[in-house]
Amino acid sequence: MSRLAEAERAGAIGRMELISSVFQLLLAGDETTVNLIGNGVLELLRHPRELERLRARPELIGSMVEEALRYNGPVGHSRPLYALADVEIGGRAIPRGDIVVPVLLAANRDPAVFPRPDVFDIGRSPNRHLGFGHGAHFCLGAALARMQAAAAIGALLHGFPEIALAVDPADLEWTPDLFLHGVRRLPLRLRAHRTPVSRRKEPAHE
Repeated sequence: MSRLAEAERAGAIGRMELISSVFQLLLAGDETTVNLIGNGVLELLRHPRELERLRARPELIGSMVEEALRYNGPVGHSRPLYALADVEIGGRAIPRGDIVVPVLLAANRDPAVFPRPDVFDIGRSPNRHLGFGHGAHFCLGAALARMQAAAAIGALLHGFPEIALAVDPADLEWTPDLFLHGVRRLPLRLRAHRTPVSRRKEPAHE
């Protein structure tokens, strides 16, 4: 962001371009990844068998992140789109000029695409979810978000053999709208690995 501010001061970019870029960095580049990590950890705690499966097979972490994106992704719906022509989708006529808001969370549970769509399966394959959008609107930061989520969740599981929610799931507070979809706080109760304390050697006495 400092580089962007310098570019704006130098006249290389305009003020609106600066504001738009900062918005993308803070909202699309940070908040969504935070929610992906939080939602992913929450679903593992909600599905203890899948949590143990991941502990037993840590190589599934990448597949687990993809399933978290599908099952309870960090973005509920895309920005509004506009029909450029009359079109029919699912038997519903959409006139030219109408606003369409694709709900990604619903599309990712489509039984025509995903067998057992309401099952959280960290080994699901194929997994053609729309968690990062599609086509020209595919997320620019998808590779980074995947890497960050895998690293964060993997480190959490590696560092703590016991993880549990510190509150009742019903008490979790979710974001008020579906565009950014995640919990505001995810209190956890953690137990770390116990490291044996070596005894200090006392000096020998004659």
